[in-house]
Amino acid sequence: MSAGVLVGAVVADHHSGGGLAGVVVLSMASAASYGLAAVLQHRAAAQAAPDLSMRAGLLVALAQRPMWLVGNGLDGVGYLFQFLALRRGSLTLVEPLLVLSLVFALPVAARLDHRRVTAWEMGSTVVTAAGLALFLGVARPGLGHPRASVPAWVALSAVIAVVCAALVLGARGGSRSRAAIMLAAGSGTAFGYVAAVTERTGHLLDGGVAHTLAMWEPYALLVAATGALLLTQSAFHAGALRLSLPTLTVTQPLVAVAIGLAFFGEHVERHGLAPVAEALGLIMVSVGVFALGRSPVIGTDAPGT
Repeated sequence: MSAGVLVGAVVADHHSGGGLAGVVVLSMASAASYGLAAVLQHRAAAQAAPDLSMRAGLLVALAQRPMWLVGNGLDGVGYLFQFLALRRGSLTLVEPLLVLSLVFALPVAARLDHRRVTAWEMGSTVVTAAGLALFLGVARPGLGHPRASVPAWVALSAVIAVVCAALVLGARGGSRSRAAIMLAAGSGTAFGYVAAVTERTGHLLDGGVAHTLAMWEPYALLVAATGALLLTQSAFHAGALRLSLPTLTVTQPLVAVAIGLAFFGEHVERHGLAPVAEALGLIMVSVGVFALGRSPVIGTDAPGT
């Protein structure tokens, strides 16, 4: 499915089609950067010492690896595109599009490994893109207007912190595969929250830089992003990229969409069979993403996983 077809599916029946098309393009550029970054970061993180998981020393060790630094640079580019998309688009529009990170990573990773993309991998790509087009085309999310009271933000922050802490504790004492899944779910949860704070910070910039820096959101963003980065690298370090990367890829937009609907008053279509079609689309996306995550060109597992 071409990018043009997906953009058309998203902006169909919207009054601000031109603006939404720009948001979709920025989101896709973000997904492309994130996808390749994850592949490079995993290949570097899988080689780190086992006892560094969930320690600041892991980031110090990884900072000495050129491949990880390149991946981090791509992460920065991806975040810039995501930030620009969230300044105009809603969480329910931008975040689901980030599941395309694996779709964009596949041909690049195949090229780096001198492999061909198989028919099965192409089929998984089609399922992912079709599910995404179905969800966004039916849900019809619009532009972003993040509104939430301070008590709501406090409650949301507390819930995210508790969930992430529980997932980290659940990752201890089990297999490396379990640790990869739990830590990746924590990372996706944290990045869903980061996306919400990013959207809010982007809108605050309309009042100027000085106004933004006088608010709490940029500092919460810095803390949350640092924690999410540590969780991500720990998940990649645990191995089993076929489990960690799809889990992270699916969890982040689900958490972000839930925040958008519950706290920001964002809208998805709820009439008739729309919820059924939206659920079907999300199921197709999840199936396609986990199928892509098992592709040998996305990444190899660390020994013993």
